[in-house]
Amino acid sequence: MIPRIDLRLIDEAIEAAAAPPAPPPARPSVFSRLVVVPAGWPWDQTRAARLEASHGAPVPIAQLQLQLRRLAPWRSNEPARFAACYVRTEELTERLVETVEIEGQRVEATFDPPEAAARRARLMLGVGLASALAAALLAMAVGGALSARFEAEERLSAMETELAAKMRRQQALQAAERESRLLASAQPGDDVGAALRALAWAGSARSPDARIEAWRWDHGVAAVEARGEDPPFMETGAARRDERPLRRGVYLWVIEPDAAGGRP
Repeated sequence: MIPRIDLRLIDEAIEAAAAPPAPPPARPSVFSRLVVVPAGWPWDQTRAARLEASHGAPVPIAQLQLQLRRLAPWRSNEPARFAACYVRTEELTERLVETVEIEGQRVEATFDPPEAAARRARLMLGVGLASALAAALLAMAVGGALSARFEAEERLSAMETELAAKMRRQQALQAAERESRLLASAQPGDDVGAALRALAWAGSARSPDARIEAWRWDHGVAAVEARGEDPPFMETGAARRDERPLRRGVYLWVIEPDAAGGRP
């Protein structure tokens, strides 16, 4: 004889809907404490606060994420106060923003799960590498530009030196040609000694306030170009002035041969 059997079919979806909802995951706990460090530079205070917060962590710091927040602006010769906030890394599954209160001040701390922190670290590494590459390329470009500039300056300096040497040679040739023309145009009775005696006399007899711009010797006659209408020599009658100026304010003064010692 078959015993009595009761069969009841229940839709799995209806059974799942009727089941009580799963409790939400527990919110990670955030621990906070006050860290005080002595006076110093801002970066030194931050480093000291991080060391103190790591040593005073409630559990080994390797199991935690740490966030430091300065509670007051930096002032010289004053200690600094920081809020140290901790959370267990294993409890972080998503970004956590928590507000804690330290000595009456509300401080907001943000924690990212390990995956997000790793992505951010890789991103920062990529940005750092890109920045280093850009800096290297910029340094190479600047170095190339400076090298080209130095080479151009060296070439320009060499060209200037060569040009100055050519000008000196040209001036020497022109001086030699002038001397040759003077010697060729000298009269039979003229000699170099007479020209030198006339030049020496002009230098010794020059008036203190005279402004002589040039000395001439032509066919046994010495002359000077002087600025102004007053005689350029101390001896009266030693030179006569041409009536027409050579240029504005400059006259030709012909030296008398007897005064200059140009005649034997």
